[in-house]
This record gives sequence, C-alpha cells and structure tokens, in this order.
Amino acid sequence: MAVMRMKIGAPAPMRNAEFIPVYYFIPRRILGACGAELNALPRNPHRILRSKAACDLIESDLFRLLIVDAVAYMVWPYMGFTEYMEVYSGVDPAWRLAHCPEIWVQELTDQGILPTAETFLRQANEEFGYVPEDEIDAVLRFIVPQAMERHHIGEVIQVAQECRCFEDFDFRKSNQKTDFIRQWYHTRTRHPQISLEGFRETYAENHDGQEWDLPDSSQDVQEAVESQILVEQFKETLSEKDMAILEMRMQGYTMEEIAAKLGYKNHSGVLKRIRKIGQTYEAFTGKDLGFEDDEYEE
Repeated sequence: MAVMRMKIGAPAPMRNAEFIPVYYFIPRRILGACGAELNALPRNPHRILRSKAACDLIESDLFRLLIVDAVAYMVWPYMGFTEYMEVYSGVDPAWRLAHCPEIWVQELTDQGILPTAETFLRQANEEFGYVPEDEIDAVLRFIVPQAMERHHIGEVIQVAQECRCFEDFDFRKSNQKTDFIRQWYHTRTRHPQISLEGFRETYAENHDGQEWDLPDSSQDVQEAVESQILVEQFKETLSEKDMAILEMRMQGYTMEEIAAKLGYKNHSGVLKRIRKIGQTYEAFTGKDLGFEDDEYEE
C-alpha cells in the first residue's frame, strides 16, 4: 500500500494514496454519479497535497468506498456478465471480486497504464481532463480478462454459477433471480416438483402456519418391535396343536390339508380353532382383527 505525506501541516501518512492515479482514470459518467465530494477533488494532482480538505477526503473511508464502487462499475462489463451488477448481492464471489480495486489497480500499474501514486503526484503538475470512454474501453477489454486469468477469477465465477444459492442474489426482483428460483423448485418441468424447504413453506401457508415435518421412522421401528414381542408372548400361551395350526396356515396349507394332518374330521374343526385363536389374540393384545366376522363362521 502506498503511503504519501501531505505537504501542509504536520506530516501524516495517506493510506489511500494508491488510489489517486485511478481517480483520474474514472470516466466522467461514472465519476458524476459518485457524489459531490469525490467530484470536488482538484483535477491537478499537485494541488491535492497542498489542500488539507483534499487530503482529508482522500484519507477518509468515504473516498475509499467511492473508489471501490466506481472501479467495480468500470470492470464489471468486462468480467463476462451480460446482466447488471445490481442483480447480485455482496455475497456473490463475482460481485466481491469486482469490488476489490487492489486487483485492478495493480494490474493497470503493472501494465504501465497507470503510474504509481508516488510518481504520479511528483510529476503530474497539470490540469487533467477526463479520459475518453472509448480509450478506457480499449484498456479494460485487455486488462480485466488478463487480471482474471492471473488471479484465477474465472474459475471462481464458474464454480459460483454452478452452485448458486439464494444469498447470491440481491433482494430486488430480477430475471436471473426468477430463473434461479424456478430451477431450484423445478417449476419448469412437466410435473413440477418442490424442494423440502419449499414444501414446508407451502404446507405452512395452507395450514394456518402449522409446520410440517418428516415422520419419525424410529417410531415405526419401535412399534414393529413391540408388536413382534407381543406375538412371541402370545405364542407361548398356545397349545401344541393350536401352534401347529398357525404354522401350517402360514405355510400355505388349506383347511382340508390341515384337518387331514392333525386328525380333524373335516375343515370345520380347523376353522373353529383358527377363530378361537384369533379371538384369544384380540383379547391378549387389545386389537380388533375382525374374528367375529362371518368369514370364520361355520
């Protein structure tokens, strides 16, 4: 970071001095939108160090903020975007990189487009006009892609575009934000789907604010285990013959086959035992399984 010393009053470092050369590189159109304070700086660099008001302004956070915004507006169109910078929030990587003037000023200095602040303030004793925008365009078309390649900015932007999130977009409405929301919720498919978050929001809206959540699968497991324990306990109460009836029935034997194997005269006796076993199980567990139905009548 360049450190200059004012030529008026007590010596003091000027931490924002490295941005003085780029100030004179900002086109009139952008500089005019940066407020009266920034436009009030002398167009002769030598007068800056002899003006307490100018030195105080350059040393202020306001000057740095205005330079950050002005440079970002200058380089954004050359970073590969067709949309306005205002589409994105300060969280988006491309937005943050555009607002890093150190990157762009250093590139302009390294390429000899801008002198260092020390050289500029020592030699430039003249009234500067505004650089024509066609000249600025020619410079930035070359400088911005080169700086992006040097700092691998293109790769960062590509990853951000592939992994978009809500926070990347400004709170204001834009076509890009609308497209992202449609892709996120799959509303452009023939059978629209919705993310879990979106479903919860819609559910709450349609149910007077009541929240929806996934069922607790552990509860189903617990119920299944408890039911199995009851079945095993009930089996221990059965006679050997009743247990044989249940096992053969579960294996797919017909009533007639069970009757023949267990010595019943006909299937009616087997049917009565099954009904009796069922009624006993209902009493044992407190569950109504329908063993009073006609299906089990003779």
